[in-house]
Amino acid sequence: MHIAVCDDEALFRENIKNLLLEYSFKENEEICIGEYSCGEDLLKAYSQEGVHDDVIFLDIRMDGMDGIETAKQLRAQGCRCLIVFLTSLGEYAQMGYEVKAFRYLLKEQAENDLHRVLDACRLELSGEDYFCFSYERCSYSIPKRDILYFESKKRLVILHAEKEEHRFYQKLDDLELRLSKEGFLRCHKSFLVQERHIKSWRESTIWLADGTELPVSRTYEKEVNRRLMLRAGR
Repeated sequence: MHIAVCDDEALFRENIKNLLLEYSFKENEEICIGEYSCGEDLLKAYSQEGVHDDVIFLDIRMDGMDGIETAKQLRAQGCRCLIVFLTSLGEYAQMGYEVKAFRYLLKEQAENDLHRVLDACRLELSGEDYFCFSYERCSYSIPKRDILYFESKKRLVILHAEKEEHRFYQKLDDLELRLSKEGFLRCHKSFLVQERHIKSWRESTIWLADGTELPVSRTYEKEVNRRLMLRAGR
C-alpha cells in the first residue's frame, strides 16, 4: 500500500509512521509512506508531482488549510484514494461525509485502533466483492459497493442499489449479522444501510448521497451515532 500521512505535528507523524511500519512487519504487507506537514504540500504533490496514494491519513485540524478543505480539493482533482481523518474532535465527523471519508481515527486511540483501520483499508482495496442471493429460481450477484440499503417488509427484503432494485426472502436480522462487519449499519428495524453512501445524519434521520432519507429509531440511535462518528467499529 502507498500511504500518505498529512499532519502538522511532527511528533504525531513520527508516531503514525512507526505504527504503520509495525503493521507492515506483522502482516507482511509492503507499505510505502509519504509525509506531509500541511494540506498545501499534499495538494502540490498530487497536482504537480503526480503522487498517487492508496490511503491518506489526514488531520482535520491543521494550521492553514484544514483537512476538510484539503480533502475537498483532492476529490475535485479526481483523487479516489481512501481518506482516513485523524481527529480528536468528534463534532467534525459529519463534514467528512461530503468528501466520502472512509474512516475516522481518534489520535489518542491510534495505537489501539490503527490495526483495524488498516485491515479495513486492505479489504477495501483488495478487489470487488459481491452480494449473492436467489429469488424466484434466479440467482443474482450484486457488487456490494453499489448497494445503498436493504429494506425489510416482513420476510421480504428489498435491495436498493444505485441503479436497480431486487427482492428476495430473508430476515433482516440475519443480513445484519452477515454484513455488519462489512460496513452495513442497522438504523431501524426495517433498514440496513451501507455507511459509504451516507452523506449526513442527525438523531432521527440519515441522508444518502443520492438524496434518499432513512429513519433512525431510538433503539439504534446510540449505535448509529457511535459508528458514524468514528467509522472504526468494524
